[in-house]
Amino acid sequence: MELKLGVMPVLGGTGAADPATTARFVRLLEDLGCESVWAVEHVVVPDDYTSVYPYDPGGRMSLGAGDDVPDPLHWLTFAAACTTTLRLGTAMLILPEHHPVDLAKRLATVDVLSGGRLLAGIGVGWLREEYDAVGVPFEERGARADEHLAAMHALWTQAPAAYTGRFVSFRDVHSRPRPTRPGGVPIVVGGHSMAAVRRAARFGSGWYPLGVTGDRFAVLLGALRAECAAAGRSIDDIEITMRAPGNVGDLETLRSLGVARVVIRADPNDPVGVRDKVRRYQREVLRV
Repeated sequence: MELKLGVMPVLGGTGAADPATTARFVRLLEDLGCESVWAVEHVVVPDDYTSVYPYDPGGRMSLGAGDDVPDPLHWLTFAAACTTTLRLGTAMLILPEHHPVDLAKRLATVDVLSGGRLLAGIGVGWLREEYDAVGVPFEERGARADEHLAAMHALWTQAPAAYTGRFVSFRDVHSRPRPTRPGGVPIVVGGHSMAAVRRAARFGSGWYPLGVTGDRFAVLLGALRAECAAAGRSIDDIEITMRAPGNVGDLETLRSLGVARVVIRADPNDPVGVRDKVRRYQREVLRV
């Protein structure tokens, strides 16, 4: 199986929404044969926070108050207009912070405008202070995310659509345009918890276990296989995306476990560095 290569832009300082830089970056990725680009989301970044960032031993994310963090769907819409084949992923939309009726329309619109290239990566987030800023309770964010996914699926597949839940309800409504695929925009569930595994089995076209390696990944993969079976699905229905390892041996292990895509990070402000990094990874690790 040929592994797909995705790229996530490194954010830092200003300029992440600069149109010329963005256009040059995504066109270069497409020219280099990359399969996808992945945009992160933080609606706000607080001056200070007590929440623990789960992907760094120090518990702090690299993004700070002076860093531009563009809205991922607006950024990807611009990227779509600059490219023709590059797939467009979010990693991750903080799903409970969005109203699902509004988000279903936005996702479907980007999907249609891009010719079906959108991959809707979603997660529940970790930053309580961000939830506070948008006025959404941090508690029960997992249950809220599950409802939002079910509600968006109803809007994408029913006519008229109806859904009744604890957090959102509607009936006899229509949301158009419809996504390009009959089942809706592909959902890539992000997260390394058992709840994320269950969510991927129930709702996902893909799973992106951020920050997981080694034995922990094997445990979660076994749980995903069991959850898929319980949901009447095969794990082969779930496209697995991982952070890109730095050597051939680790990559071959991921390939043997069924991983379909690996993602590296690159700085859009350094096109020479982007070209060198992608080509080196393709040559030395992917061996293509």
